[in-house]
Amino acid sequence: MRKTMKGMLLTLALASTTLGAMAAESPLKYPFYEVQVASEESNLRNEMIVLNSGIASLQIRLDMIKRAKKSIEVEYFIYNQDQAGRILTQALVEAAKRGVKVRILVDKSVAVFALDNHIAKELKQYGVELRFYNDASILKLSSMQFRSHRKLFVIDDVEAITGGRNIGDDYFDLSEHFNFLDRDIFVKGSIVKGMRESFDKYFGHKITEDPKAPTKPKTFKMAATNRHRRAALRRKYKASVKSFKKAQENAVSFLLQTDADREMMRKVEAISRPILDAKKLHDCPETTYATDVEGARFSKRIKDNFSDKFRVLRKVLDVKIRDTKDSIVVSSPYFIHNNDTEGLMDYLIKKDIDIEIYTNSLGSTDAVYVAANFYKDVFKWQAKGIVPYIHNGKWFPKHETISEGVKTAKWGTHSKTQIYDNDEVMIGTYNVDNRSNYYNSEMALFCKGNKELTAEVSASIEERSRFGYKITGDNAAVDSNNLPADAYGDPTGKSKFIMKAIAIPSILLRDLL
Repeated sequence: MRKTMKGMLLTLALASTTLGAMAAESPLKYPFYEVQVASEESNLRNEMIVLNSGIASLQIRLDMIKRAKKSIEVEYFIYNQDQAGRILTQALVEAAKRGVKVRILVDKSVAVFALDNHIAKELKQYGVELRFYNDASILKLSSMQFRSHRKLFVIDDVEAITGGRNIGDDYFDLSEHFNFLDRDIFVKGSIVKGMRESFDKYFGHKITEDPKAPTKPKTFKMAATNRHRRAALRRKYKASVKSFKKAQENAVSFLLQTDADREMMRKVEAISRPILDAKKLHDCPETTYATDVEGARFSKRIKDNFSDKFRVLRKVLDVKIRDTKDSIVVSSPYFIHNNDTEGLMDYLIKKDIDIEIYTNSLGSTDAVYVAANFYKDVFKWQAKGIVPYIHNGKWFPKHETISEGVKTAKWGTHSKTQIYDNDEVMIGTYNVDNRSNYYNSEMALFCKGNKELTAEVSASIEERSRFGYKITGDNAAVDSNNLPADAYGDPTGKSKFIMKAIAIPSILLRDLL
């Protein structure tokens, strides 16, 4: 966005004809950017399935693992040690046992990192290679901001999934506390090889580390200490040993399939199979894959050409949005503008483009500090002609769940989807916020020219957004029956208090959100 649109459009035009014709210094090149137009002559073909259901999205991953013959690549921002994490990891171990090369890359963000070196050690014994991306400590406040937010699941260079879902119960409709309405895209075809090769770039970069082998705590030297100090050191040593043994036992348990795991898999398949059987495999006439370049960090950011060298997806999105002629629909869990994205929105408004957005309310968000920024602006956007819909925190009754507790849990939206002129769809990991714009590495698949696929995604967004609330004015909203509703999504009193309390610091720190 910081370079002229003329230059960007020229680069994309070159990319659409031949990747080899690009300037060597441009980030818009394979494997970070690729456009494939389907044809028999070029032997390029990509088929896609839209995965709106969380539980079905879990099942299709399990199905893909069973089909794997040569290789599996798994890359996520969040990888939890919960039920979904257990059954997926156990399935990956079984694939490794039958000779499939399995590699896992997980971002090592302090805020959400859930794996450890003990699990890495156990996985290694089965031939599964686990690596961690960007181990910058909290003391390196700037460098630690540059996370890999990518989400990728690749099988045999033939099939892949990307989209909004991480690995965790709340992304697959399994939690009785909080769940996300999300969206993934499954692709089978020639674009997948490039997606896997972008994984290789991240997996092999110097910012990515091999987990260190866990070592048992050593005894303390106590000869030169007094009695009280020796007692304190003994307690500390015993606590360290206890923690070490617990981590060892947890790692072994995490990979050991239990009756509870098998029962969960049975329930998941019973609900998911009819959903997947009903899904249509869409041919995509024009497929675009875009992802940011690996290795971004503070030392790179302060250089003038950071955007040119690293921010691929943002450039592609900017061009596609500016090329919109009639309408755009944007589904994002977070909406925080900066000068660039606000200018882009104003540009669309001046072009008289119909703009509809769907996002979280205060009542449905998992990030109150984001809501503080969103509610500072959303009523102004509505006054300019934008149509905002917000989720209301409730379960969307589209499919059955594994328990009644899932239905009564809090629900938020997490899908990252854009539709341009009802002709092209983007599904990926990009949020409309400053973390995705400036810090996080993101990725996305685009499909242009398939009306049925576009209609399926559009219908899903419309169902979800209309189930929530439509903002109609300053602090005003209506529900699906056009009756007055809470513009903040029926939040708890506690959420309201927190948002007011942190509003000023959240707005001041919006560039980090």
